[in-house]
Amino acid sequence: MDSLDLDQVMDDIIPRGENRPPAPNYPARQRPRAPDDAMAALDLVSQAAAAIKELEKQSAQAVARAHTAANAVREKLERAEERGDRAEAALRKSEADAAELSTALVQSRNEVEALQSLLAATQTELAAMERRAKVAEKRGADSDAAMQRIVDAIRTQLPVKVAEKTNPAA
Repeated sequence: MDSLDLDQVMDDIIPRGENRPPAPNYPARQRPRAPDDAMAALDLVSQAAAAIKELEKQSAQAVARAHTAANAVREKLERAEERGDRAEAALRKSEADAAELSTALVQSRNEVEALQSLLAATQTELAAMERRAKVAEKRGADSDAAMQRIVDAIRTQLPVKVAEKTNPAA
């Protein structure tokens, strides 16, 4: 490539700043002489350095933005991990509470079954006691009746015997 084409390619690749004068646009047949070529080369090197500086500045800004974005993402990730840790801790606590409640429920069921069994036994015992009480009442009533008959017999027989003892001739 000749220097004219190189200037054109450099203009396409490296954009120039607003304060920079455009590269000279020499027609292919009107090539400047050697001193002008050196000036053009120096100008091209100066423009390339300016373009490199601008690219470095843009790269530094892009790196700074990337660092800022990475820091923001890292902070969000840390917060999300903390929320995840809290959620896992809450889940473990809930699971422990559920296991504890389940154990308490099983224990309560066992206690209810034991109480139901005790209640059934107590009801059976109460029914037996009621039957015995009725039998005892009947025997008591029978005993009272027997005693009353004895008392009545004694009352009816006693005056006759007392009279016979006081009146032996009669």
